[in-house]
Amino acid sequence: MLIQKQKKSKKGNKRKLKRSQILLIGSFLVFAGVITLSYGRLQVLREMIYESVRLALFVEDTKVEKTNNTEEIPQEVTNTETKSEVKPKIKYNYIGYLEIPKIGLKRGFVDPSSRYNNIQYNITISDKSNMPDVDYGNFILYAHSGDAYISFFAYLYKLNEGDYAYVTYNGEKYSYELVKIENVPKIGTLEVKRPNKNTKELTLITCTKDSDTEQTVYYFDIR
Repeated sequence: MLIQKQKKSKKGNKRKLKRSQILLIGSFLVFAGVITLSYGRLQVLREMIYESVRLALFVEDTKVEKTNNTEEIPQEVTNTETKSEVKPKIKYNYIGYLEIPKIGLKRGFVDPSSRYNNIQYNITISDKSNMPDVDYGNFILYAHSGDAYISFFAYLYKLNEGDYAYVTYNGEKYSYELVKIENVPKIGTLEVKRPNKNTKELTLITCTKDSDTEQTVYYFDIR
């Protein structure tokens, strides 16, 4: 009788141990799943914080440059290309930035001759672009849409005619009003059709939301 009780006790202990192991493994898998799902969002949040710091430093350096006539100091930051790939620290020397309050966008851009004037790193100045201080010029910028870290134009689709964008360059802030939105086929080349060549313009280009065959062009006039 005692031996049977001991056997039952041993079996009960084994069951408890097995249940504990199962619960432990299950908890680990749930934890791993949560971490995996939230990793992308945490990376996005980190990039937003870094970008805010970069722009704050850019504005502060611009003030110092006006006062002391000193060169802008490059800021060292961490940037990411995709959700899973982390780039090494890069020195960006911003010459200005684009701001669209409606969609919470505020992002710097580098000199057109910089190797980081590239869609894989930043909002990119087109080689067909004029800078914002050129009379009757067209400042053309493009960037990715989507949900990767380099998708700086992910929320342009929320804009409507009449919305405003701002460009700060060479100590001046330029205000632009959205006057036209156009979807065009994605064929490797794009003809920018300026609505008004008698004024300064800003043109933003990105892939069309939920489409693999089109890209969207946003035309702004100076105000």
